[in-house]
Amino acid sequence: MNKHILVVDDSPVNRMVFKAIINDWSNTKTSFANNGAEGIEVLRNQQVDLVLMDLQMPVMNGYEATIAIRNHEAGPKNTRIPIIAVTTEDQEGTKERVLEIGMNDYMNKPVDRHTLLHKIRMLLF
Repeated sequence: MNKHILVVDDSPVNRMVFKAIINDWSNTKTSFANNGAEGIEVLRNQQVDLVLMDLQMPVMNGYEATIAIRNHEAGPKNTRIPIIAVTTEDQEGTKERVLEIGMNDYMNKPVDRHTLLHKIRMLLF
C-alpha cells in the first residue's frame, strides 16, 4: 500500500489492535497520537495520508480535532486529508454528525480488518 496512517486514539489496547491490523499491509507506516491535539501536531510535522480518529478522547476529542484540521490548524496540506471516525459511540445521529463536520467515513469498534482495509482503499485509491 505504501501509505502513512495516523491513528488518534487514547486507548493503548485500541492502538495495539490498529497496529496489528495495519502492520499486515505491506509498506504501510503507522503513527499514533493519544488525543486530537497530539494528532494535529503529528500532522503538522509528518506527511500523513489518512487519519483514523476516535471520537471520545481527553484534551481534544475527535470532533474538535476534525474541525481544527478542516480549518487549516494542522497545516494547509491537511485540510482535505481523509479522516475515518472509528468509535464505540453508537448514538443516533453520530454518523451524520461526523460526516457533517468533514470526516469522510465512519465505523464502529470493534474494528473488522476487512472493513477497515476496504474503507481505507476507497479513500486512498
